[in-house]
Amino acid sequence: MRPFVVLSEPIHEAGLAVLEAAAEVRVIPEPTQATLRQAIADADAVIVRLFPLTAELMAVAPRLRVIGRHGAGLDNVDLAAATKRKIPVVYVPRTHAVSVAEHTLTLILAVARRLPELDDAVRRGKFHLRNQIFGTELNGKTLGVIGLGNIGRLVAEKCRNAFGMRVLGYDPFLAPDLPVPADRVADLDVLLRESDVITLHVPLTPQTRSLLGARKLALLKPTALVINTSRGEVIDEKALAEALHARRIGGAAVDVYATEPPPSDHPLLSAPNTVLTPHAAAHTEEALQRMAVSIADDVLAVLRGERPAHLANPDVYAP
Repeated sequence: MRPFVVLSEPIHEAGLAVLEAAAEVRVIPEPTQATLRQAIADADAVIVRLFPLTAELMAVAPRLRVIGRHGAGLDNVDLAAATKRKIPVVYVPRTHAVSVAEHTLTLILAVARRLPELDDAVRRGKFHLRNQIFGTELNGKTLGVIGLGNIGRLVAEKCRNAFGMRVLGYDPFLAPDLPVPADRVADLDVLLRESDVITLHVPLTPQTRSLLGARKLALLKPTALVINTSRGEVIDEKALAEALHARRIGGAAVDVYATEPPPSDHPLLSAPNTVLTPHAAAHTEEALQRMAVSIADDVLAVLRGERPAHLANPDVYAP
């Protein structure tokens, strides 16, 4: 009998084809707690993207043998609950780093050169605003990278080489002898005070939740730009919006939000000097294909009784 795999959201057709060659697959295009609860009751595997997979949901799936997280972050999967049941959780930690890094550079340029305002001026017949809307160069400026994992190091390298930026890096969890394309600083406050552009590339953990709150944001230069492609909760969004409205910082570009999609009254939606994208940093054809095939391969490996390549909870294989 072929295993039954449930996808909480669609994935790239290349990964879907890998799954369908070996399993019965059900895709839920617009998941809710009720629809996912019903779907996974008989599932051998479930793959989630942004939808939260809680211990409560896992409890209604007695046959569940493997959980796939289509992405690098694991904050929407109850890893402890899965591990307690000896359910391997597989994920894709490295397949989309290039796409996220490139999107980060796109956001930096967009907010530094005020591209949305310039685009809007042309569309509204306000061509003369070219004499009032001025951007800023990146060459010679200081980039502060918070989090020096795969994505953070790529962003640092690209900004240093392409834009001629001085790069500072902060990551207290990184091995001190690991070479990085940045000048490492041990004090986050130093990075915040000295940087012209701050970009965050950290997972959501108890240590990083609200990492940039009102006090930290107050350390920034009045011209500083804040970029977030990691997780919405690592910044106090209300404090960020207040700093933007008060012109205490120069601008912000954000791809991720504490609640997704953000509600209509989200404070950043009305904040000035912002560029907002819908959690799409990894959404390139190439990255989505790699992610989908990788997660499909690992899920099927577990279902065949093999150890997967990318395992988030190796304790499940402990004797």
